Amino acid sequence: MTLGSHRRTMPAHAATTTVCPMKTLVVVLAVLALVGGGTVLLVHHHGGWTTLTGKAWAITYEVSAQPAETLVEVTYSESATRYRKETPRLVTTEKPLPWTFEVVINAGERAQVSATPKARQVLTCRILLDGVEELTSATGQPGETVSCDSVTGT
Repeated sequence: MTLGSHRRTMPAHAATTTVCPMKTLVVVLAVLALVGGGTVLLVHHHGGWTTLTGKAWAITYEVSAQPAETLVEVTYSESATRYRKETPRLVTTEKPLPWTFEVVINAGERAQVSATPKARQVLTCRILLDGVEELTSATGQPGETVSCDSVTGT
């Protein structure tokens, strides 16, 4: 046996891999940065931290008439989603009377309904909270538009 010819070999089961703690830390920090950055971008895309909300109110709009015989033009507001603070959109449609419609309005936003008669009807509108508590009501003059509006609680 010569001096340089002797080599020691390790059995395959004895081979170990060394984990570099610094590389692991870098990978973990990179993943956290990506997740955190993605979260910030998503929240910013949906209007920011202060606009995310879940507080909303169940609102019932009612319009009735004397005499209740024809269609009326009704305009009302509703929130598109309860999880994003935004101004409610207005919807205009023709409906027969009496008319009742349930919507969700975000906290602190305006609930509103108005109706325009086709003839000399006397219209009455009401806005109810949770279908029970009357927030506001109004009765118009014959043939004139009637409007009700109320800001929901925060």
